[in-house]
Amino acid sequence: MSRPNPSGVHFLCAPAVIRGLLRSADLGPGDLVIDFGAGPGTLTAPLASTGSRILAVERDDEFVRKLTRRFADRPQVRVIHADLRTVPLPNKEFSVVANIPYSLSTLLVRRLLAQRSFVAADLVVQWGFAKRVSDGQTKETALWARKFHIRVAGRIPASSFRPAPRVDSAHLVIRRR
Repeated sequence: MSRPNPSGVHFLCAPAVIRGLLRSADLGPGDLVIDFGAGPGTLTAPLASTGSRILAVERDDEFVRKLTRRFADRPQVRVIHADLRTVPLPNKEFSVVANIPYSLSTLLVRRLLAQRSFVAADLVVQWGFAKRVSDGQTKETALWARKFHIRVAGRIPASSFRPAPRVDSAHLVIRRR
């Protein structure tokens, strides 16, 4: 049984899941990628190892300080103290690899899919949300499917997080057609 988690934050701690996200994203030197809700840098560090330019977006003051210190010697990582709901998105092509808050999944996916410069995402989201977004059964998701290939790459067990959420997550893959 999971304990209450008043912050609602669940840190991904499964190396195999992280490797799967990176493999799927297929990033390389010069690619621009955003890690929304970067937290302690769980995804930021492996993303930086791809040679990509990373925008680590985080709103929590303490995490921003820790990220800034952790990546001070990595010029390809830029820590941005901002909220993913309002941070300006790049005008040049970018991808997203992120473990995003469940409560902001719909808002973020809508923002991304409306942005012309957005090309791809590998997101950790709630399992039910991923199934709804990828099934194309609503008017909105059917419209998205015309411009994007959206699929669930796999289920991520709740045990892959600390603290564990009450439900499983999914690796949601979005690619511009």
